[in-house]
Amino acid sequence: MRHFLFLFSCWLAPATPLLSQEIPQPPPPVEGGKSAERLRTLIPALTAAEKELDAEQDRFAQAVTPDEKAEIATEVDQQRERVNQLRDNFRTLATGVEEGTYLSEAEKAVSWQKNLEDIVAPISQGVREMTAGPRQMAELRKELEIWNERKRLSDAAMARLEEVAAFIDSEEILGELEGARKLWNSRQAETESRIQVLTQQIEEREKNDPSTWEAVSGFFADFWRSRGLNLLLAIFAAVTVFLFSRRIYRSVRRFSPLHRKGGGNLAARSADLLGAAVSVLLALLFVILVFYLRGDWLLLTLTVLAILGILWASKEALPPYIDQIRMILNLGPVRQGERLVYDGIPWRVDRLNFYCEFTNPDLSGGLLRLPIRDVMPLHSRPVVAKEPWFPTHEGNWAKLEDGVFGKIIQQTPDQVVVLRLGGSLKTIPTRKFLEQNPENLSHGFRISVTFGIDYQHQSICTTGVPEIFQKAVEHRLIEAVERENLRSLKVEFAHAGASSLDYAILADFTGEVASRLNVLERLIHKTCVEVCNEHDWVVPFTQITVHQA
Repeated sequence: MRHFLFLFSCWLAPATPLLSQEIPQPPPPVEGGKSAERLRTLIPALTAAEKELDAEQDRFAQAVTPDEKAEIATEVDQQRERVNQLRDNFRTLATGVEEGTYLSEAEKAVSWQKNLEDIVAPISQGVREMTAGPRQMAELRKELEIWNERKRLSDAAMARLEEVAAFIDSEEILGELEGARKLWNSRQAETESRIQVLTQQIEEREKNDPSTWEAVSGFFADFWRSRGLNLLLAIFAAVTVFLFSRRIYRSVRRFSPLHRKGGGNLAARSADLLGAAVSVLLALLFVILVFYLRGDWLLLTLTVLAILGILWASKEALPPYIDQIRMILNLGPVRQGERLVYDGIPWRVDRLNFYCEFTNPDLSGGLLRLPIRDVMPLHSRPVVAKEPWFPTHEGNWAKLEDGVFGKIIQQTPDQVVVLRLGGSLKTIPTRKFLEQNPENLSHGFRISVTFGIDYQHQSICTTGVPEIFQKAVEHRLIEAVERENLRSLKVEFAHAGASSLDYAILADFTGEVASRLNVLERLIHKTCVEVCNEHDWVVPFTQITVHQA
């Protein structure tokens, strides 16, 4: 954890190049005789400049008028700057170290740190507080490296001064060298003192540095005592305000004249959409207000930046939502109260919102919720009067195109369960069930049987035979299902077939006996055969007749 915080603090801290890139290495030592010779060439110019400075100062002391004093003061400042520049050149040549090199690191670090804090002030301040310990340790180590490098430079400068002084016999040069020696001697003492202080601070911090578990637990404890509590209060305030505002709107909605006709008109839907938007804005406003009153500028800044980011991103993200808003306002291809087909199943549109609700009253669990984006490709149409929502109901007997016949014991949006004769259960996905074009027998059904007799009975085929079949079949069906369940019975001559004279027997029944469909069909065939046996009518079979030429 400490290594992670250290790396994070290094990322947040101002970027500082390596010391080897900022503080140049001291120049290699040169021969003292050559340095002394160069210093001798600078002394006349430095002496002359000092004399001119003294003369200008005397002129300034003798000046009378303010204008004259101002003019001479400017010349004095320029001459003083020239003297200081020559003296700096002398000391640089004597020590081999420039003044700017010695002082540049601290000034540059402060400048970068100030610029970075100005850019990310509130956020960086909060992160700096969390990473204060590791970051301060890193800064101490970095500062110790800087002062060690300064000590190396000051030691090199003092050694260079001692080497040069051995070749100097001029009193003027030795006087200037003594001034430079005192300056670098004080700097050398300053570096040694600062190094000792920094070393002691680092040792104390390492001794008192908490363990990883203590650091982690302390971090979370501090977070929940300060920002964690503020965050919980803000979330609580946002949720409370949102729910309270929605309840108020629902109360107003019950008495609103816009919603008295079911709330499906454009004005009512616009009001609903506006009410939801106001609730969200109030919740965000209270989040900002809580952070402001608690003085948590970090979370306040992050919240405002997040809101601004969402608003900025909405320029690109908002256009796709225009069609969704139009749909919610009941102006799209799907309208409330109409009928649509989704996944092969018909549904009634009950509610259009960010989450839409569809129902099918003929299905168990017939409630479907879909996000508005999934509803966009669909289309609805007005509901026709007495239009069924599903071809069957639970308890109905149905027959499918593939021959499945049984009682519907369950039908949901996912599956239809059919209880077949014999007790087996047939489970069919609802969409495939509808694709089989189910025939509902519970509202009534017809059994159509074709039966034929031999051509030798051709003389009575259209007169006596139909009546005999009619009476016999009707008698046996009434015995089987009772009179009220037999709606009608017709026996008619159908056609003269290849090997037989065929009759169509059409029997209509009520849905009460739908479960006996197969039994009744077999009973009709049986009765026809019994009639043929009773009257000695021949039941033909397929024959091939060969005629001899």
